[in-house]
Amino acid sequence: VTKLGAVFMFIYAGAQLFVGVLADRYSGAKVIIFGGIAFVIGSIFSACDYSLNILYASRFLTGLGAATIYLSMVKEISLVTGKAMPMYLGIMTLIGYSGAITGAAPFISGVKYFGYQKMMFSAGMATLMIYLIFVICFKKNPAPAVCKDVKLNITTLLSVLKIRHNVMLILTLGLSFGSYFALQSILAKKFLEDFCQLSSKSAGLVMTVTMTIAAVNGFVVASISRVCGNRRRPVMLFCGWGCFTGMLMIFSAVLFNIRSPWLVIAGIVILSFAGNVAPISATFYKETNEPNKFGTVLSVSNFFAYIITAGMGSVSGKLMDFFPCQEINGIYIYSRNSYLLVFAVFLGIGIISGTASLFLRETYGKNISVK
Repeated sequence: VTKLGAVFMFIYAGAQLFVGVLADRYSGAKVIIFGGIAFVIGSIFSACDYSLNILYASRFLTGLGAATIYLSMVKEISLVTGKAMPMYLGIMTLIGYSGAITGAAPFISGVKYFGYQKMMFSAGMATLMIYLIFVICFKKNPAPAVCKDVKLNITTLLSVLKIRHNVMLILTLGLSFGSYFALQSILAKKFLEDFCQLSSKSAGLVMTVTMTIAAVNGFVVASISRVCGNRRRPVMLFCGWGCFTGMLMIFSAVLFNIRSPWLVIAGIVILSFAGNVAPISATFYKETNEPNKFGTVLSVSNFFAYIITAGMGSVSGKLMDFFPCQEINGIYIYSRNSYLLVFAVFLGIGIISGTASLFLRETYGKNISVK
């Protein structure tokens, strides 16, 4: 199961590097047309558990297809929404996260009553229907022209890193989201069970709540930015220093051996808010880059964020093995020292993220094309 998840994550992260460039050159809609084919095929074949190789292939196709959708959607939304872009991205983020929420308890209940294959096949067919609706809508509009100024090479990717503001924003967002998502998807549930001694059900409930917070937060930060005169910098300052604050609370709980779950849960909640500000960060990129570089800088940013996620998941596992764990009824319980070491590293990442956010400039909703 972990290998199947790893195939999806690494393909998704790697594909980010070229999807944004393709969206800048050919348009996001065209990229979705081709990437959607891979996503639909992968989704349908995910129901075929007759062969492990088929499952690996399905994860590969699903990861590749999914990678084309987010960046391309952001690119297309940016072309038609103007200053309302954060609000529309917030709605898009909310819809996107609803899939992760539905894929938890509701999907598990569906598998219990209808079986795994039927549920996966139904999800694949739903994906196909949505894709066909998109294709029909696309055909009704004239195909956009190719932007030949955008070249498909490494120089195009590196060009966005020559802008200092991009580097600071990539560090702020990538480290905050990457550490939050690594914690949410890999470490937090086990930590709540081992250190705070919560039951599996209670720990799972905490994860569901924090995922729901992540889902609605995109819309929340977009609304706050709009009310505050289209300010982006305060949200990104919270993104960086909120990451530090949340990790500090969790680290302090372990350092002072506070086994009550409330300080830890509060830290995870803050991280859920701080790590999920995509509508603002994407708008920030648009307002500080030339139009034909927007998709490219998003590519580099997303690649970095998901590499941090995958990297921290891997590093955390190795760090936790530095200290012996205890086996109780066939369940391995990691020691306090293991978690202290891991969260010390996470805390260091939070410091870097917060520091990088201090170098960001305000746009007030205008394109300032920072260099």
